[in-house]
Amino acid sequence: MKILLINPPIREWAKPNVLPLGLGYIASILKRSGYEVEMMDINARRFSPVEVEDRLKTADFDAVGIGAIVTVYKYVKWLIAKLKKYHPDKKIIIGGSIGTSIPHIILEKTEADIVCIGEGEVTVVELMQALEQKRDLSAVEGIWFRDKDGRICHNKERAPIKNLDDISFPAWDLFPMEIYLKNPVGAPNRNKWIDGASDKEAVLSMNLSGSRGCPYKCIYCYHDFMGQRYRHRSARSIIDEMRILNDKYKVEYFHFIDDEFCLNKNFVYDFCRAKKKAFGNKITWGCTGRVNLMTEDLIAEMADAGCVLIGYGIESGSQKILDVLKKDSTVEQAKEAVRLTIKHLGWADCSFMIGSPGENSETIKETVDFCKELDLTPEVIFFVTPYPGTELYSMALSQGKIKDEEEYLLGMGEQGEKIRVNFSELSDTELKKIQDRMIKKLNAWNKIKHPESR
Repeated sequence: MKILLINPPIREWAKPNVLPLGLGYIASILKRSGYEVEMMDINARRFSPVEVEDRLKTADFDAVGIGAIVTVYKYVKWLIAKLKKYHPDKKIIIGGSIGTSIPHIILEKTEADIVCIGEGEVTVVELMQALEQKRDLSAVEGIWFRDKDGRICHNKERAPIKNLDDISFPAWDLFPMEIYLKNPVGAPNRNKWIDGASDKEAVLSMNLSGSRGCPYKCIYCYHDFMGQRYRHRSARSIIDEMRILNDKYKVEYFHFIDDEFCLNKNFVYDFCRAKKKAFGNKITWGCTGRVNLMTEDLIAEMADAGCVLIGYGIESGSQKILDVLKKDSTVEQAKEAVRLTIKHLGWADCSFMIGSPGENSETIKETVDFCKELDLTPEVIFFVTPYPGTELYSMALSQGKIKDEEEYLLGMGEQGEKIRVNFSELSDTELKKIQDRMIKKLNAWNKIKHPESR
């Protein structure tokens, strides 16, 4: 049985630099199970719509899987239509967070046949076996599907994978690795822009995952794809993956894309010790942090093990807004974490957003003051955006701010660059003007405080 996996385009305004690990894991487990797998990486190759359609016309496969995030729903819907046009009898399976967050819309509004919910590594093998043997899909946990009468059915959810070490490493050989490697992710990407380094000078980098799950309940964040049950890999497994990528592809910087890399301190300490033993100072890495979890000892140990980036979703300098967002953290914890990170790493990667429920000029001023106090100059300040599967999205629906779900999804952008839904006490025009003024004000403040950087 031959399976075609497709990676749709994302962030087309930027160079492709993040390997789609989800598809990489799925491809690996399918190959290990004896299936023939082909990858169409539209994002990396940046195929035009005409090129994609030409390739689909002649594609040879028995089933096709598309993995994506919800912001590319419009493209995925187009892709599904083209697949059905040229391969009407082949099953189309949708996975990734787009599948888990909007399975009902995918099956109601597109011609997709099956949606995988949550982690797909176990589900996809059982599903392919059922399709190959023409068995009833009702016994496959973790999927939604249309039955022979066109009715939408959803099966029992699959339990999260207990031991992440059991998952095969991504099938790197199916991807154009040279494209991902030369386009920096994480710290090297920042250094590239600051230092003006060329592609040849950039450190080869790769993203990887050390853990899954998040126990926190932030109203704007979607976590259900990997479940709320936190699990982490062993340090040995991560080091083995890093060693392969370093030996085979010469990767010298690794960026962990985990929601909560630092949740389990013992895991982080184990990894740091193993990393120093395996690579010394040869390899650098970066990850996300959470302000209420960071201690000076932890940050110092991470820095000593070659960590050069810790990213924080600060979001707001107002305690009122943090409480509304259910961040489960305080402004003072954020200040302390940023100060300690700057002390040991030289900088802290912080993101902010405006437009939360209850946001006003006063709360925005608190965020500006927060940045001034900590000498932070964010390049981008995002607008709060409700994504399907989040509490914020449910609020938008219940308040009538989203009247037609599919219309909203078809118009979604990425990373909150535009105001999609305004929950604040300010008008859209006021909020946009304030965003512009925030960035200009913080840049001007930085020049006054650091005249040597002019």
